[in-house]
Amino acid sequence: MKEKRFLKISDENILMIVLAFMCFSIGVWSNYRQLWLENVGFSITSISKILSIGLICSAVIAFIISLFSTKVNIKSIIVLSILFRSVAMTILLFSKDTFIIKTGILLGIMCEVIFTIAFYPLLTFVTKTNKSFRKKTLIEYFAKDIGIVSCGLLIGVSIGKLIFSYDTCLLIALIASFLSLLFLLFYQSREKHNKSDSSLIESTKRLIKSKTNVVFLINQIIINISYGIIFDLMVLILTNYINFEVSLASVFIIVCNVLGSVFTAIFDKFSNRYSVTKSSIIKFGSRALFYILAYLINGTVGFILAIVVAFITSRILEDKVTGVFLRIIDKNDQFLYGNIRYFVVCIGEGIGAFLAGVLLGFSFKYLFLGAGIVTIVQTLIYIYLDKKLLKK
Repeated sequence: MKEKRFLKISDENILMIVLAFMCFSIGVWSNYRQLWLENVGFSITSISKILSIGLICSAVIAFIISLFSTKVNIKSIIVLSILFRSVAMTILLFSKDTFIIKTGILLGIMCEVIFTIAFYPLLTFVTKTNKSFRKKTLIEYFAKDIGIVSCGLLIGVSIGKLIFSYDTCLLIALIASFLSLLFLLFYQSREKHNKSDSSLIESTKRLIKSKTNVVFLINQIIINISYGIIFDLMVLILTNYINFEVSLASVFIIVCNVLGSVFTAIFDKFSNRYSVTKSSIIKFGSRALFYILAYLINGTVGFILAIVVAFITSRILEDKVTGVFLRIIDKNDQFLYGNIRYFVVCIGEGIGAFLAGVLLGFSFKYLFLGAGIVTIVQTLIYIYLDKKLLKK
């Protein structure tokens, strides 16, 4: 006998609504918390360290969760991550104590990572198709874009006695987070019907038995080092080094993301013909080229072009360089693999965020040199991975 729903929406659509609200919240806060921290007195070096520590702590949490991945309820994990993140953001609204601010930021980052880790495995209990993966990716990007531009254009605008500030961004992100939690409560989990009886050790053995899985995870560290170097301080880079106003930086980011979405749609029409090698050269090889050129040119135009290319290529061909490696994992091992993957992702991005602060201490151009070298390495590893896939 079927259970009655309060909302007559499919499980897949409920989860997509949850994702949309949460990604909107993350889009707002993950971009403007850098400026919020700067506004309350933190230096760029301190901000890079806070973000780096937050990501490293997220890696530790991901590892701990992975130890219990075959026993935990994924929906419950997501509910708790949204709840704790909301509590942390609420505290930030009312406290200006340095220690509490650092703790709230760190908790928020960890909860965002946990949500990201757990969402796709939860979705696979409902659907596990190329179409659903692309739909998830599209919603994720679009919701974050809306969050970035909606707040960026309103910073400094007065509505009566209310002046739209970074605190207002924090409040909007908090409200969106609560709405995400509300819709998630209407989702009726199917995990109890699909839960694997295999132990953690058995699941881990299955995953590491494949050399492709292991090399892919190693490359995830390298990819996210290069990502963290450029993207983790993006708003601060645009405002402090490119000298954009906050509103212009927001418009710049959204225009780049729109271009990324347009190019994604174009490449989606042909991507079925592309190998992992060709996809990685287009996606990462072009990015590395513009990073190196930006370093050599050492001028604003070169830096802006490199950032534009980085934004565009960060969106295209995700299904070919990430989705293909995730879909070969059994659905019963998806949550464990997701935790292991995000453990290494957070380690990589944490290192990248730290290196960003270090490289900026030397010169702005060294940011692009460091990212360029690392991006070349990750491209070569993808070419190797493609050869491994062809042998299967």
